[in-house]
Amino acid sequence: MSLPIVLWTHKSGGWWKLRGIAGNVSTWLPLHLNRMSFVGSAPSRTSRVAVDYDRVSGVVYWSQSSADPTSNSWSLGAQPVVDALSWKSTSTMQFLPSWRVGGLAVDWFTGNVYVTETEHQLIAVARYDIRDTDMYRVVITSGLHRPTNVAVDPYLG
Repeated sequence: MSLPIVLWTHKSGGWWKLRGIAGNVSTWLPLHLNRMSFVGSAPSRTSRVAVDYDRVSGVVYWSQSSADPTSNSWSLGAQPVVDALSWKSTSTMQFLPSWRVGGLAVDWFTGNVYVTETEHQLIAVARYDIRDTDMYRVVITSGLHRPTNVAVDPYLG
């Protein structure tokens, strides 16, 4: 399986999926849409909103919330991208439980995952490979109003 060059979340009929385009950009840019090499995860009722991919570790990250509308369950999910896109049922690491993540960005150089938390209005950094699921460090707390997205520069960070 080719790894994705572009990866996004997709919702259709109440089902969420990770979707992507695989292969080499120079070969698929001139192609018609129906000839492109798309990849996708198994459908899930769990929402997957923000998404980022660490090509160095091969892990895809996403923010998620419970499929149950009465539940207030939020967290981050992480899984090897090869498993996620080949529909393997390997375990999905969940961390930062009960956070309302608006956006996330992976620093592939350090393995850090930066997130915006909209309810508590902060930006934090965490790592999914640390065993404590609540392990994080707040980076910014003042001057934010419902932060939605974040981007990082691994070369300068």
